[in-house]
Amino acid sequence: MWENMVDTNQEPVEKGKPKKKKKESPKKAALKTKVEDKELKTKGEDKGVVKRLPVKKENAPVKKEGAAKSQGGKAPVVKKQTAANLKKFLKGAWSELKKVHWPNRRELVTYTTVVLTAVLIVAVLLFVIDAGLSKLLAFILQK
Repeated sequence: MWENMVDTNQEPVEKGKPKKKKKESPKKAALKTKVEDKELKTKGEDKGVVKRLPVKKENAPVKKEGAAKSQGGKAPVVKKQTAANLKKFLKGAWSELKKVHWPNRRELVTYTTVVLTAVLIVAVLLFVIDAGLSKLLAFILQK
């Protein structure tokens, strides 16, 4: 049952095609070894310290040139990359839709029947309680 579960924090991997490992830049590798060496020297032993590496920001906003001059020395205006952001959003949404377990016809009929039965039971209960309270209130007001 659990073998078909997909970790949502990872990109889906196509069957038969191993995912290519990206090469690490020399700058990043040097920084990583410096952090590891520093931790070993300060701690004396490795106690599961979390390593923090600099994060590269993707799709950083692009500043318009001359925007500060046109606004009289105010903060520069940031140009939005709406087309790139929309494409990235749609790609992410499509990959999430691929991960969804869509019910087949039999499951759909079963789930719909369960929901409609539950709604009918709650409706009957509310009707009975409402009718009972109405009779009780009418009885109290007559005296």
